[in-house]
Amino acid sequence: MSKTLHLRSLLVVGASAAALTAMSSPAYAQGSNVIEELVVTAQRREESLQDVPVAVSAFSEDSLRVQRIDGGQNLLQAIPNVNFSRSNFGGYNLSIRGIGTKVVGSGEAGVSFHQNNTPQSANHLADAEFYDVERVEVLRGPQGTLYGRNATGGVVNVITVKPIVGDEGMSGWLSGEYGNYKTTRVKGAINIPLNDMMALRWAASYVKRDGYGDNTFTGNDIDDRDLTSSRLQFRIKPNDVLDVNVLWEHFNEKDSRSRIGKQLCIADPGPATIGGVATGANRNYFSQGCLPGSRYQNSAFGAVNSVATLGGLLAQLGGLSNGDLNAGKTQDHNLLNIESVTDPIYQAQQDFFQIDAQINISDTLTLASLTGLNYNEGYSYQDYNRIVGTGVFTPVGAMALVAPGGFVTDPQVGRGNKLRSFDLGRTDSKEFSQELRLFSNSDGPWNFSVGGLYTKGQGVTDYYVFSNSLTAFAQLNDLGGIPNVFPFYVDPNFPPSDNEGRNYYDSRGNGTTTSKAVFGEVYWDVADTLKLTAGLRYTDDHKVLKSTPITLLAGPTRIAPPPGSGVIPNPNFQGGRGAAPPVLVDYQNAATTGRLNLQWTPELSFTEASTFYATYARGYKAGGFNTPCDVQTPGCSATTSSFTPENLDAFEIGTKNSLLGGSLILNATAFYYNYKGYQISKIVNKSSQNENVDAKIKGVEIESIWEPIRNLRFNLQYGWLDTEIQNGASIDTMNRTQGNPNLVVVKATDGSNCVATTAGVATLLTIAPSAVLGICSGLPPAVAGLTGIYNYPAGVQTAPAFVNNAPAVNTVANIGQGIPVQLTGKELPNSPKWTFGFGAQYKWELSDSMTLTARADYYRQDDSYARIFNTTTDALEGYQNVNATITLTAADSGLDIQIYGKNLTDEQPITDLYLTDDSSGLFTNTFSLEPRQYGVTVTKKF
Repeated sequence: MSKTLHLRSLLVVGASAAALTAMSSPAYAQGSNVIEELVVTAQRREESLQDVPVAVSAFSEDSLRVQRIDGGQNLLQAIPNVNFSRSNFGGYNLSIRGIGTKVVGSGEAGVSFHQNNTPQSANHLADAEFYDVERVEVLRGPQGTLYGRNATGGVVNVITVKPIVGDEGMSGWLSGEYGNYKTTRVKGAINIPLNDMMALRWAASYVKRDGYGDNTFTGNDIDDRDLTSSRLQFRIKPNDVLDVNVLWEHFNEKDSRSRIGKQLCIADPGPATIGGVATGANRNYFSQGCLPGSRYQNSAFGAVNSVATLGGLLAQLGGLSNGDLNAGKTQDHNLLNIESVTDPIYQAQQDFFQIDAQINISDTLTLASLTGLNYNEGYSYQDYNRIVGTGVFTPVGAMALVAPGGFVTDPQVGRGNKLRSFDLGRTDSKEFSQELRLFSNSDGPWNFSVGGLYTKGQGVTDYYVFSNSLTAFAQLNDLGGIPNVFPFYVDPNFPPSDNEGRNYYDSRGNGTTTSKAVFGEVYWDVADTLKLTAGLRYTDDHKVLKSTPITLLAGPTRIAPPPGSGVIPNPNFQGGRGAAPPVLVDYQNAATTGRLNLQWTPELSFTEASTFYATYARGYKAGGFNTPCDVQTPGCSATTSSFTPENLDAFEIGTKNSLLGGSLILNATAFYYNYKGYQISKIVNKSSQNENVDAKIKGVEIESIWEPIRNLRFNLQYGWLDTEIQNGASIDTMNRTQGNPNLVVVKATDGSNCVATTAGVATLLTIAPSAVLGICSGLPPAVAGLTGIYNYPAGVQTAPAFVNNAPAVNTVANIGQGIPVQLTGKELPNSPKWTFGFGAQYKWELSDSMTLTARADYYRQDDSYARIFNTTTDALEGYQNVNATITLTAADSGLDIQIYGKNLTDEQPITDLYLTDDSSGLFTNTFSLEPRQYGVTVTKKF
């Protein structure tokens, strides 16, 4: 057999040897241990994966099924240097080679998601499950000269099965599954030929199960699933010239999914003394809520000091409570359990429309059009802290009129005598995309692909945080006759009305992103064994954000409440209701990127086929905006209004080889990235703050598949990754003093934190202890001079004092924000040093048409960090995962029976962490894996 013919008998997975091993269908010749071929379109044309000179993983539907890769969250188990975790606001972070989505607000994903080559900014890769897919392709490295949207990290492309035109009759498949947690899965597809040139295909998926965790307060299980999805396609192919496919896909979820796992906190009671002076009744005002430290220790299962949160602080200042309402609270150690008076609510819906048309202008020239329209809606409501506190309200003074008997009636969280906080998120978006591409497929040395893309996405996001203590404080100020206090309108509605209430936090943005691009590649066969690819892309991004500033407990503004609203007029009333004027922010940026690839395919005496390649690629991702605030909102501010784009220079070399008569595949790649402007987020003073840093990234990836004897296969994938930040400094809100004994953290009345000198605070505690809460907003110059409270040592970063409804002339100029951490030498977040996967599979041929296949997969990743500060607070311990399947296949009858187990060792790692801001007490939200699952699946093909 010639090497050319032999290569075509290979199944090649350029970056995922596991997918090779998982192929269980008898697609190769009897007696052969040659690995079969898989054809992909990673470069927008059909090629054997082993011929593609890029790092790409591909999974057929059979391999997804055998490996139990049910959805996007499982992809990391079969691809080196890939990581995945859910994120705080309902999304996910899929990172490739250290590049993912650690930016919130108007930031974009570093890894772009496509369905049938159409980009989807809003998608359900982390929620929905794969069904009736032809394959899933994952490209690593910058993309843009072929794929729609720019992507610095890579691309995930889910390619669904199209209707089959020309079949004589109906065909399809149906699958039913039952497992633990009362898991029920029903999936299937049917292909209906209408005539020789038209066909319909309908596919659907239904998943329902009980919850993985418990709400220990209500006694209900939570984090269940109730998902439905269907896909209807119509295809017309009257001849070899025209091929049009129209697709509609609908996804719906309505259940108690936990958007976030357990909330961890090493409770901070505040220092008993400062500079040798007892803090006394002011002790809680020096607490930051939670202390830094490992989130794996027992003490991390405590609860935030409520006085260090804005809600708890106002409860104390308003006379609703006295002291920490979570004192002594401990939680169970199951990361999937919560304690809440209400179970989570999670709803999501998507409608995706696509028209994919191709016209073969000639035998060598094709015009392709790809039109996409994507609608998404989302809603979630859950406990903000996921605990029930230990203390009850003990109102005094005027607060007793607001909370009779200690019970606060809050329109959004209900009636209760304990501190309650909930958050609610709503999203509504639509996205249109149109791509036109002209490409050639000639037998000559030159070919090309050139195209243009227009996308426009519009979306409204609305994120609320409710607290009965905030409402009580607003109600207190609404009592008539209180001097020098302005009332705040309490929204009586749930769900809340649009930006009317001042008794809750509401971050709302209405954004439009328009992107225009032209791109293309030229392919030159320099010689029989040498090929050169050159690509260019020009992108123009335009973002407009109409953001409603945060107006939580903001002072007098636009209009008075209408008569009969229930608000008691205050003599000083000037209108504490309604939205502040929206802030319109406009951002535009253009960039030119490209790719240069050299591929060499020599005939070597010791391999069946070999490919060597070297690539340079320039990647780009647009910048965006930070959250604006109303100037009257206490402590709400962003340091900068926008953040800059990312630019990436990527260098890569690789080789793909078939050896030992085609029974061994051995592939390797090495890469080096020079990253400019890596985007990273943190939450500061109630708003997202996105920053930019530079970084260097390098790594190596090895994938291998070996079938030493017929039907016995092993696979291995290994990734080594080294990331290093090159510049920048940033304040770690969890550790503002950086251990400097001459500084102390102080709470402000708006919930934010600042730093002051230890000696100055000690003096203030002696002469004017009641002035402690005024430190962060600026003490009068006489007091400041007397105490030296702002005489900061070198290295402390300061900011202008924020003064609410008071002239700045009575305050000092700058307040200490903390000591910035030098980031040079730190690792990028979610970038384990190594990932490792190993699989083994054996197939028994019970008869000519019946096989029994046993398979096991092991995966492990190294330790990493959740934030750029690389502290013990940020540490993520490495973890492992074990899956196994036993599959009986009867080809003649089309019957397939599988017994499966996932996460067999029942690991419960922390896959990522989210640190909140000072006004919430610096708690840490966690994310974990799904627990051990097992069950049986029966599939019938017809």
